[in-house]
Amino acid sequence: MSFVTNDIALLVVSLAIVLLVGAVALVHVASRRASRVLGDVASGQAPLQSFRGGLRWPLPAGLGATNTPPVLVGLQLFEWGLRIDARWSWLKPFVPSWFARYDEIWAAELVRRGPSLSKRRSEGVRFRGHLSGAPLIFWTSSSGSLLELLEQRGVAVVRAATTARVWTNE
Repeated sequence: MSFVTNDIALLVVSLAIVLLVGAVALVHVASRRASRVLGDVASGQAPLQSFRGGLRWPLPAGLGATNTPPVLVGLQLFEWGLRIDARWSWLKPFVPSWFARYDEIWAAELVRRGPSLSKRRSEGVRFRGHLSGAPLIFWTSSSGSLLELLEQRGVAVVRAATTARVWTNE
């Protein structure tokens, strides 16, 4: 009887490892597909403003979207546009690097997630445009300040909050 139990336990552990490796690979592929780097901007330039938060981006093949927890991602505003990236180098394979000029962003929209009665309801900014990786959502507790700064740079801003859907960034 213990032989059968050991085989089942081994099968369950093996299946869990395969699922974990598959999930990590899916997030890595999704982050590379959502990345957008501009080669003609000065990367050594000091940002005008920086924000910490989380990020939500689409998975490939319509499989939904994935999120990073808060404070793992940084958003920096520059004279030329913005950059969203992992805050630590060991996270870079799993978080998109997304650059955009202000004039390439059609709209920055206030987005909320979580039930309206929840104390942990969070806010973010959805970036729209015909850009690879878009739309993506940058989760931050400073969404009002971020929207204000983007509007000063000529980006169309939508302050009427929409609720983020569970499986998509739309």
